[in-house]
Amino acid sequence: MQKLLAHWWFRLIIAIIASIFIFSLQIIFSFGFIFLTIFLAITLTVVSISVLAMRTGSNFNAFGLQIDKYAFIDFFKGLLIVVIMNLIFILVGLLMGYEYKLHENYKTLDYITLLFFTSQIFVMAYLEEILFRGLVFQTIRERFGDIIAIVLLSIFFAFAHYNNPNISNMGLVNIIVAGIMLSVLYITTESLWLPISVHFFWNLNQQILLGSNVSGISFDIEIFQLTAIGNNSAWLFGGQFGIEEGLLTTILLTILTIISFKINKQNPYIMATKFKIRFEESKLLEK
Repeated sequence: MQKLLAHWWFRLIIAIIASIFIFSLQIIFSFGFIFLTIFLAITLTVVSISVLAMRTGSNFNAFGLQIDKYAFIDFFKGLLIVVIMNLIFILVGLLMGYEYKLHENYKTLDYITLLFFTSQIFVMAYLEEILFRGLVFQTIRERFGDIIAIVLLSIFFAFAHYNNPNISNMGLVNIIVAGIMLSVLYITTESLWLPISVHFFWNLNQQILLGSNVSGISFDIEIFQLTAIGNNSAWLFGGQFGIEEGLLTTILLTILTIISFKINKQNPYIMATKFKIRFEESKLLEK
């Protein structure tokens, strides 16, 4: 089995079968069903970690879900990055004639609903990152390099959102840009926690802090709202699809992608494990 897993194509077949299984159940039972999403997230995580754990010279941390100080740093960094991006949205919005205020329905929002919504957003973001920065991405990257892996999985990432409500051409472009950005976050840390964190807080704060739809979906959880007052700048801030179809999002995601190479640091423990895997498998394949 270890010799089979040393072949990139064998790991890719396993990853594709698992991904098809995930997408099929999502289509049949709908993506928003949180218990199904949790089940799919756990299933894909177990499959991915098991495949890597069985590779010669491997370790649990090779997949990028290790729990150590780097994981906590990356998760907190993701929160900080998104907060800064949201503050830029609010500041630019105010300068462009928008109004930022508490939503009139915030008083009717209870903690249970907010907790359920937060959990749902986290599980969805986690599942998407396991799908698009997980085993398929890592296998293609190992065989064909960073650029091909980033381009292919970012296109598939956009394709997965193609049937979202209120989708637009600019929304699809920005989803591809987001896919590139999230892939770079993984590559520059060798950990899945930073892309999971950015993805989670980005989706969460769109709805809560900006009152925006999340990839075209409205969850009806309003606390704050950034609204146009006699000045419609949808080209900059997005429309019914949410802020993800605005030019400002394109700019911020592009900047984050570029600076990621400066602000992030690869986890040395994961790098050591991956070096050991390559070394041991090279000897195995020579036999």
